[in-house]
Formats: sequence, structure tokens, C-alpha cells
Amino acid sequence: MSTRLAIVCDDDRTLAKIMEFVLTKKGFEVRIAENGLLAMQLLSSTAPGLLFLDLEMPKKDGFSVLEEIRTANAGKPYTIVLSSHESQETHDRAVSLGADEVWVKPFNPAELLKRVEGLMLQGKI
Repeated sequence: MSTRLAIVCDDDRTLAKIMEFVLTKKGFEVRIAENGLLAMQLLSSTAPGLLFLDLEMPKKDGFSVLEEIRTANAGKPYTIVLSSHESQETHDRAVSLGADEVWVKPFNPAELLKRVEGLMLQGKI
């Protein structure tokens, strides 16, 4: 199994560590960013294939990160936005800014594993 790089950007440390555990089991090297500024630093210094991005974070929210990714010249990772708000407006805004998917929190580790395996099988990540 080859190693892939994933960034988990979420200020919920417990959720980020659970995601790190699950993704590591699927062969990912995982970097955690607790806010949008750290996420942008990681994105500019690495080439992740997968980005999990919470919308509500300190220092720089997920929408701002999406906007910066969209205007950057570098390759864009497959981006999954994480939101605790299940609204069509949030979904539409995230997708319009470049998110590939929007997942509603909370979700359990088994669901995360199943969804990531599906993306891998489809060749998206």
C-alpha cells in the first residue's frame, strides 16, 4: 500500500486525532492543522492528495481557505469540507469555492473509513 498525504484541518482535536488514526490505517501520512492559517502553511509546503477542512475555525475559516486554494497556482487536493451545519446554502457555497464534497459532522470512524475506501476505489484520492 502506497503512502498518501492527507491534511486534517479541524480545531476539534479529538475528531482530528480519530481521523488521523483511521486515515493512517488506510496508508495515509496525516498532518493536522488546528486552524486555517496552519492549513495554508501546510498546503504551501506539501502536496497533499486529500484535505479535510472544517468551516468554523479560529484565525482563518474554511471558506477563506477554499478561496485561497482556488486562487493558488499549485495543484488542488481532493477537498472534503466538514460542517456541523446541514444547510443547502453552506453546501452550495463550499462547492462553489472548490470543495469536492461536503460532509456533515458528526460522523463515526466506520463511516469515515467506508467513505475514504469508496473514494480510493473510484480513484479520486
